[in-house]
Amino acid sequence: MRTLTEIKTAIMALSAVERAKLKIWLSDQPEPKPGRMALPDQAARRRGIYGKTVLPNMVLFERKSKLLQ
Repeated sequence: MRTLTEIKTAIMALSAVERAKLKIWLSDQPEPKPGRMALPDQAARRRGIYGKTVLPNMVLFERKSKLLQ
């Protein structure tokens, strides 16, 4: 296979199951369990962005300010 068109044609010739396995292999992620979806770790993302900083609960802050008015 020399061109992108040949590669695309070869991939499209695979069955849907084989294409799914190829996609998982290319993404280098573990195969998900049937019926389960892998969700991103939002807590890890927040720690990566803000570090150990504790963010205030802005909803409670807003409710308190409305009650005091």
